Amino acid sequence: MTVKNYLDFIFREWRILVFGASLTFFSSFGQTFLFSLFVPFFLDEFSLTNGTFGSLYSLATLSSAALLPVAGQWIDRIPVKHYSTAVALILALASLIMANSWGLATLFLAIFLLRLAGQGLSGHTADTTMAKVYDRERGKALSISSLGYPIAEGIMPLMVAALTTFMYWRNLWLLFAFTLALFVAPAYFRLIRKHPVNEEAARRGEQERQERKAQGRRWVNPFEYLAYLKDRRMIYVLPAALVPPFWVTGFFLYQVSFGPDYGWKATTIATAFIGFAIARVIAAIAIGPLIDRFSARQIFPFYLLPLMMSFLIPVVVPGAWSVYPYLFLMGVLMGMANPLKSALWAEMYGVDNIGQVRSVFASLMVFGTALSPFIMGFLLDTRFSVDLIFGMAVVTCVLAMILSFQTMKHGFCQSDYETS
Repeated sequence: MTVKNYLDFIFREWRILVFGASLTFFSSFGQTFLFSLFVPFFLDEFSLTNGTFGSLYSLATLSSAALLPVAGQWIDRIPVKHYSTAVALILALASLIMANSWGLATLFLAIFLLRLAGQGLSGHTADTTMAKVYDRERGKALSISSLGYPIAEGIMPLMVAALTTFMYWRNLWLLFAFTLALFVAPAYFRLIRKHPVNEEAARRGEQERQERKAQGRRWVNPFEYLAYLKDRRMIYVLPAALVPPFWVTGFFLYQVSFGPDYGWKATTIATAFIGFAIARVIAAIAIGPLIDRFSARQIFPFYLLPLMMSFLIPVVVPGAWSVYPYLFLMGVLMGMANPLKSALWAEMYGVDNIGQVRSVFASLMVFGTALSPFIMGFLLDTRFSVDLIFGMAVVTCVLAMILSFQTMKHGFCQSDYETS
């Protein structure tokens, strides 16, 4: 895959690629890094402690994770142009509620909807659409659409920090609401409205309605996604899929606290995040052509290697400088993870139900990231050394990697039978 071929693909498919990257960019309204900028305002406005807000935030996150598979499966049944517009409008409604939240109940509702539509459904819509539309070029499409994440991480904090210097934080959320409703939602609709993927989803939805009618059922079973949890292949895939977000969330949250143990200052960590962002972009761009050439199932067992190296560096060669390769390698892992896992679900289950499948895995990931702060905090509070925690993380990565080698066997994925 040459640079020219990559650029030709971007120019040829720019509308749907911009659609995907926009969804991942605006998922930032439900991401932790954006919420963290408003925490001081929340604590002051609602007279909350850090612990109380943390509990409220975790409860809202877990609640959104529980609903994600139910809401996520509908992308397989209705046109993407309608689904994506609805996601943007839910984000707008959540932002409006946040701007007018005067009690814990409305604050909880706002966070819940932002986590559901932002962290959950926005990225879910982007990845599911790329997986449905593309086959041989699926890897590149997923890589490009995922670039919205690091771009938002670079732009949004600076924008929010600048705006809150002269705007009341509630007015800023009101601005978010109007931007999402008046500009983002219509843009989603226009970018995707003429694509055949809409007709395919509508046709599938009508076919399912006729099947339910023949069986005497009026409604879709909202819990039919649970069947995927009985799939024996989950044993080999889930650990490698869920271990990285669990540990990355925990270490990100507490690295400023344990950083002095390795000579890391807060300013040094902040500087090292530049390398993290660069690595994430490079890895995201590079993994796409590799997926298209070798398949996700062949690469999947090895994608944990950068994370294991990241965890080992502070232990083996401690020092102030170690934060740079630590975060750089973590960025490599983060850049590869989303395109690789989304492509793997398509190879394992096909694309007809990819929305339902992906929402199940996304829900489990959110549960894991919600539990991580509690478990990591417990380990640190009970005097576990950070070296030992890093060691535990490496061991879990090794075990998950060993299990994931099953994906390389013929017959593990549905794509084996489709191409044989």
